[in-house]
Amino acid sequence: MQGRRTVRASAAAVAASLGVVGAVVLSAPAAHAAEVDYTSACKNDFLGPVGETATKIDISVSPVKATYSVGDTVTVTWKWLAYNNVPANSPMTTIPANSTTPYGDIIVSGAQTDAVALEGPAQHPAADAGTPLKVADMIGTLRLTSPGTVTLAPKGYKTVTDVGIAKSTTLCDPAAGQVPGIAATLAVEGQQSTEPVLDGPSDSMPGLTIDLTGHDFAPNATPQVSLCAADGSACDAAKIAGNTLVIDGQGKLSGKATIAGLGIPTGSYAVRVSDGTKSATHVMTITKFVPSGPHTAIGNVTSGPIGTVVHVTGENWDANAEIAVLALDSDDFWLAPVVSVKATPDGKFAADFTIDNEWVRKIQVMQGGNEDTAVRFPFTITGSAVQQNASVTLAPGALSMAQAGDGLDFGTVTLNGEAQTVKANLNQVTVLDARGGNLGWSLTGSMTDLVAANGTDKIPAGNLAWTPSCAAGAGSLSTVASGTAGALGQTPSTLCSVTADGKTSGGNFTAEAEVSLTTPKFGAAGSYTGTLTLTLI
Repeated sequence: MQGRRTVRASAAAVAASLGVVGAVVLSAPAAHAAEVDYTSACKNDFLGPVGETATKIDISVSPVKATYSVGDTVTVTWKWLAYNNVPANSPMTTIPANSTTPYGDIIVSGAQTDAVALEGPAQHPAADAGTPLKVADMIGTLRLTSPGTVTLAPKGYKTVTDVGIAKSTTLCDPAAGQVPGIAATLAVEGQQSTEPVLDGPSDSMPGLTIDLTGHDFAPNATPQVSLCAADGSACDAAKIAGNTLVIDGQGKLSGKATIAGLGIPTGSYAVRVSDGTKSATHVMTITKFVPSGPHTAIGNVTSGPIGTVVHVTGENWDANAEIAVLALDSDDFWLAPVVSVKATPDGKFAADFTIDNEWVRKIQVMQGGNEDTAVRFPFTITGSAVQQNASVTLAPGALSMAQAGDGLDFGTVTLNGEAQTVKANLNQVTVLDARGGNLGWSLTGSMTDLVAANGTDKIPAGNLAWTPSCAAGAGSLSTVASGTAGALGQTPSTLCSVTADGKTSGGNFTAEAEVSLTTPKFGAAGSYTGTLTLTLI
């Protein structure tokens, strides 16, 4: 218990050390920066409200230009002109150097509506009680997407102090009646850029997996997803437990994202997806499940021989809570093993529990290890049982391909003294990977020259180019990548490929391509033929 008291005292010390006791004002802001003065109200996650403080900052934008262009990306810097003091009565007499990380949010208004998340490094000198805690300045980036006048204004900031045994966060937002002024104004010229669009459900719950779709993202980019406040600020990737989002070659987004099960109160939120350059948000309401009655648990059977599998279900448990199912003897002592499952976002659970002990008299369900939440129902051992184990062996299959046809006809082109481009579609190729291992594959194509009937005149193979398009069929285990568009030749070019990723691979895949042929300005009239060879390895 002494160790636990030490941790609690240290955590309180960290929290108290971040309380607001006035501010120390620094020098005037640098050129091309706007000074903003307002009062912040701060709240610590251990101590609650810790008072108000004068916030004095300037916001600068670089590079500095008289006029910006749509598509420019600028760096936004939050420079502190005043620092909060460590309270004189802090139980933590010194805040260690480099222990506090600052975070901030900038609201973008005017011709463009957006939010800029800022962060500074944990780089600062140690600070004694009663002296300024000189945290680092913060930076972030903003991509300009709309022509017109764009304004930047501070929204709020927070500091996170980590001293090893505990972390403490202090949030500081504009105090009641305080509206921070405009810190920077940018003149932006150019045409409206095409911004990505994100769609999803209007309602969700903590722990729920949702479908997300979108378009106009950067083709083949890696999506980054986070959960933000409804106005797009305070984005946190940790509030998304996982995702399967992908952006295809046309910039279309698809896949699923799972909202974190804990730490998300009921409210309005924005899911934000970024392609590394541009981002889109989708606002939805997240409602935390509230049980409507007492916990329930019931088994599909209440008697049977040893070996009986009892399917246990229940409702009205805490959302996403860990549920433990175990057996009790006649004296209500626990019997091993314990089966653990997680409740669904709406407080339901299902578990299969095997009766493997002749002393079982009851089955108990509880939340975590808390006996106060326990629900019990009786179970009676009867007769005896035997078991037979079922098994099957899956033998590896083959990697193979088939094509819908073997002719690639560009039609007839009339010579006119100019190079002409004609197009044809590659006959669809279907790849079957039934090998059942962690294996990748590559489908490539190589082209010969097209030779005239006279055997002399040729159209070089490099005059042909293709734009591959590949897709995985329903139920496929692997993700297929399309090759790069470009010229063909004797050196193989990739049409489609699958990369081994440590998981079981396999599936049906289709490979297609638009093929273009550029004819010479002059040449012998007649038919030209060549061979496109597709190789699967």
